[in-house]
Amino acid sequence: MVLYVGVAVWGLTFGGAATLLQTALADTAGDGADVALSMNVVAWNSAIAGGGLIGGVLLDSPWGAKSFPPVLVLLLAVGFVIAWRARVHGFKAGPRHAHHE
Repeated sequence: MVLYVGVAVWGLTFGGAATLLQTALADTAGDGADVALSMNVVAWNSAIAGGGLIGGVLLDSPWGAKSFPPVLVLLLAVGFVIAWRARVHGFKAGPRHAHHE
């Protein structure tokens, strides 16, 4: 039951994040949106690969899986600081940019 609730909460809270992040990135990049969105894909794939690499190194360390929670909290804090500092560039208040040709 806990697993089902967790999956439902994850889906409701994070399900639309990729679309929102791509929209904010495209709005912020303006004419460079194609390059920025390509870099977004690279960033996501690098994060997935980096997570596997870091997880493997931590699992092989003397602390094993016990090292996961503090490292996760550290990574979450770094991500929060980056998002907080970048908030003025990505999700600006008001209507979205209109591209007229």
